[in-house]
Order: sequence, then C-alpha cells, then structure tokens
Amino acid sequence: MSIKLRLVISNLAMILVPIIFVCLSAVLVALLFKTDVKELRAIYLPPEHYKKISEQNQFFIDLRKETMKNPELFTDPSYLKDLDSRLTQTADTSLIVRRGKQIIYLPEKLKDLNKKELPPFGLFREIEPVEQVNHQFVSIKKLDFYYPDGSEGSLFFVKDASGVTKFVRTFFPILFTLLILVLIGTNGLLTYYVSKSIIRPIRGLQKAAQRMKEGDLSIPIPVYSKDEIGQLALGVEEMRVRLKESIETQLAYEENRKELIANISHDLRTPITTIKGYMEGIRDGVANSPEKMDRYMQTILSKANELDRMIEELFLYSKLDLQRLLFHFEKIHFDHYLKDFVEELRFDVEGKRVDINLNIEKSGDYLVIGDRENLKRVITNIVDNSLKYIDKPDKVLSFHLTTNDSYVLFKMIDNGPGITKESLSLIFDRFYRADSARGTDKGGSGLGLSIAKRIIEEHQGSIWAESQDGQGTTILFTLKKAGVE
Repeated sequence: MSIKLRLVISNLAMILVPIIFVCLSAVLVALLFKTDVKELRAIYLPPEHYKKISEQNQFFIDLRKETMKNPELFTDPSYLKDLDSRLTQTADTSLIVRRGKQIIYLPEKLKDLNKKELPPFGLFREIEPVEQVNHQFVSIKKLDFYYPDGSEGSLFFVKDASGVTKFVRTFFPILFTLLILVLIGTNGLLTYYVSKSIIRPIRGLQKAAQRMKEGDLSIPIPVYSKDEIGQLALGVEEMRVRLKESIETQLAYEENRKELIANISHDLRTPITTIKGYMEGIRDGVANSPEKMDRYMQTILSKANELDRMIEELFLYSKLDLQRLLFHFEKIHFDHYLKDFVEELRFDVEGKRVDINLNIEKSGDYLVIGDRENLKRVITNIVDNSLKYIDKPDKVLSFHLTTNDSYVLFKMIDNGPGITKESLSLIFDRFYRADSARGTDKGGSGLGLSIAKRIIEEHQGSIWAESQDGQGTTILFTLKKAGVE
C-alpha cells in the first residue's frame, strides 16, 4: 500500500469514526424521545409482551372513537375518574381533561402540574413534551376533540418519564466519554501505525546513511515494504552494494597494481642480472677464447631478446587491461586458419622432437569473426606455455577443432605433467606460474595465458583448462560463428 493511500485512509478514519458515533448518538436520542414509546417496545420487547401492548393500543383506539361518538361523556366526573383508573391499570398513565381554557379533571397526584405548559388545542408535536412535577418527570400526549356545544376539548395522557429521563441523563455523559475515548484511541492507533510504517523506515534510512557516511558499508539496509519508502530503501541498498563493490574493486586493483610492480621488477631483474654478469665476464677477460666469447655474446643476445619479449607482453597486457588495444575483426575460415598455423608450427619445431597432430571435423561451418594477428598470439601463447612445461623428451601436441550451430570449439592437448586441481583455476591469472619458483629455466613473463584469456573475451568467447596431475593438460576456447548474435 502506498504512503499516499495510507494517509488518505487514516485521515478518512479520523473523520468518519467521530461522524459515525455522532450519528449513532443522534439516532439513539431521537428514538428515546420518540412520541410513541409503545412502538419502540413493540420492536424491542420479546413476543410475550405483544398481547399487552396490543390491548393498550386498542384501548386508545376505542377512546378516540368514543370522543367522536359520545363527547359529552368526557364531562361526567365519575366516567372520567373511572377512565383515569383504567388508564392507570392498563398503560400506567394518568388522565387530564381540558374544556376550552378550563381543566375539568385533574388527578390528585398531578395537582402541581403547570397547566400553562400543556399543549394548546390543535397543536401537533412529533416529540412528547416533558414536565417536571414534584421532582418527577412526566411525558404528555394529547387527544383533541369537540364537545357537543362546539367547544374545544383535549384529553391529556400523562405518563411517568423519570426512568427515561434518568437514562438519558446517564447515557449522555457515558456516550460523550466513550466518544472521546474512541477518538483518542483512533488517533493513537493511527499515529502508531503511521509511525511504524513511515517514520521507522525513514529513521532506519537515516542511520544507514550515517553509517555509509562513516565508511561502514557492511550492514545491509532492510526493506520493510513495497511503498515509496520501500523503493527508496531498495535504491539505497543497491547504491550501498555497488559502492561496496566499487571500493573492493578499487582496493583489489590497488593490490594488483602493487603486485604487478613487484612482479615486473622481479622478472625484469633476472635477465638484466644475467646480461650484466656476462658483460662483466667479457670485460674482465673471462671470455679468453673465441668460443667463450661467442657463447657469452649468444647468451647476452638471448637474454636481451627475452627481455624484449617480456616488455612487449607487459605493454600488450597493459593495453588490454586499459581496453586500448585495437582489434581488426574480419571473417575467417578458422579450419583453414588453424591448418596454416599448424604447418608453420611444424616447420618451427622441426628437429626438436615435437609431434604435432591435427584433427578437424569434416562436417560443419567454421566461419568466425576474429582478429587474425591476435588469434595467432592466443594459440602461440598456449603452445609456448605447453612446450615450456612438458618434461618428456618426446613432446606431443594434439589440435582438435569442432563446431556446432553457434560456436567453434578449439582444443589443444599436450603430454605434459598436468596441473593440480588447486592450480587449475589460477593459470589464467597474470604472473601465475604452476612452477612458482622464480628464476627457473622456464623463463617467460607469466602473462601468456592471461593475455590469451583477455583476447578471447574480446572476441566474446570463453577459454578454460582441463587437467589432472600427471596426465597432461587440455586448453580449450570457443569463438562465436559469424552471423550469431
């Protein structure tokens, strides 16, 4: 439920609840002062009282007929006294008779009644007048008729109303107090509800903002509802998560930067130290024969070339990391491309006891979108990495190429020592070497597979390794086929 709808409902409740109670009070008061009290009894009393009420009603109906047929009877004192007695017994009501301006019959118990308060002839009232007689409240109902001589006559039926008046006097303070309590309770409940559903989440957001200001991004922000505040809390929570991830990424980047500098310093120092050592040997005359001089110069040249390759790979990785390496994508028949690469590789490793195998599925389309130069770098890095770590005299590299509807799958299998399960997920990290000892004769920068991974990802492909310790290693990557979104 939205905050707007919640506030509308609470405001309507604060308005409607008092109105309902006021209307209820008005209805009750109107019913209490209704002229015909006997009709109320007919509604609310149980069925065993219906007969008595019907007799009372019949009595008053007969009396009205009598005023029309024999109005002269209402001048007879004995008849009026007898009628008063019957009214007292039947309806607990006393009789007063007025002729013109004169009261011709008045019971003893009503002698203190103020005659001027009696309703005038012909006046119809919906509400029965109430008089106080000897500290007692009575309700008055009248019946008008004409005497035979044409004079005006009125019969007044006076009934004790003390109980009703007492009830009314008692009921109104109770009703008023109840109304006040209901208003207080309604406002209190609505205030609590609004406070719980609106103020509490806002305070939670305020505390969360303060924690974020102080740098604490570890505590999640709870979302209590789906209203506007809930959506705000959800947005702040997403901001907290992204800010935390950004800071963690920045810290990781800074840590990687420090590690990169340390690794670069170490890897560059090794060939430079070797070059310096051989140069000092030449200067000190250690290379005192043409054969030694040639060997020293060859070693210096080899280390200089290794240093050049390392710098080139560092530069390439830096451009990939900053996404500044330009790619020249074109359509390539990857099966033909791989055949050419394998032929060139066989020529390069001729005489080095390396067996090269190639297996390409005959059926299928191998047309991909790629950068020729960088794809060659990928395969070259994979091959160099395998040849560097194969510890057998006879080395075997097996290339396999398959295809399906959406991508081309490249696979290269070697007969090397394999990779442990712990190291398998790390070989594509920069500067990682399965043989972690630095300065070994393996050489290399430790960036070859990391560069390969970055290039394949730029081609929207995937690269991974499969291996078991002692059973060789398989490097696989996929390339999306041309025309596949």
